[in-house]
Amino acid sequence: MENFITKLKTKIASKWHELLNDPEGPHLVAMSFAIGVISEMLTIPTVGIAFVLMIVIVKWLKFSMSSALVGYFFTKIVYIPLAPLELKIGKSLLHENFNPHAHKWAWARGVLHKDAELLLGSVIIGGVLAVICFFVIRQILVLKLKRKSKNALS
Repeated sequence: MENFITKLKTKIASKWHELLNDPEGPHLVAMSFAIGVISEMLTIPTVGIAFVLMIVIVKWLKFSMSSALVGYFFTKIVYIPLAPLELKIGKSLLHENFNPHAHKWAWARGVLHKDAELLLGSVIIGGVLAVICFFVIRQILVLKLKRKSKNALS
């Protein structure tokens, strides 16, 4: 067990180092992180579709998979605390008589209405969160590269 934990720590450290020193540059790493965030927030109820969507987009655009995975799992952690805010945003944007499917059972209409509110709120919050994460991570990596080049010149 001790050997497994040591191997896991070194693997995490090497992936973290690879993520921060990605040769593709800060833009691609930050964009990959943002793709991981938005793919999770767009497809909240379906875990498998979000993961497949993220993998397809990252592979197709040739971005950093490790950065996208970090963004994906970061969003999994952040989603639950943001759910009430997402529901409030969805309620404020959808009108009172919104009915996504004209269902004959009242309880089904209520469930579909809540899900539509949550999905709309999560799409909006996910988009905002992805944009914020993109600019913050890109700036952090740019500053790190500048500091690294300045230290190399000294």
